[in-house]
Amino acid sequence: MTSRFHRVRAAVALAGLAVLVPTAAHAATGSAAVAPAAVQERQVFTGWAYENSPKEAKREAEQMARRHALISGFTPEQCVLLYAYSSRLGPGYYSGDAGIACTR
Repeated sequence: MTSRFHRVRAAVALAGLAVLVPTAAHAATGSAAVAPAAVQERQVFTGWAYENSPKEAKREAEQMARRHALISGFTPEQCVLLYAYSSRLGPGYYSGDAGIACTR
């Protein structure tokens, strides 16, 4: 009885998904012509630094990545932080590395 219940439940779920997803034939016979997508430029910039604290190492690495983006002509509003990591190299010595993605 339980397996039949699960099969019916799965069939209902798949039928619901089929209603929500348009078919390829329907998409190809649309009434309006599809406009070409706007091309956007996207670049990823990275930075690194060595500092006395993990927070400073990450901050300096992010600033370096943002400087590279600025030199390439991106504004700060066009960029988002992807990651910022730090690792301990020794007593009081940390490396940082950061990456940002910019789109225009």
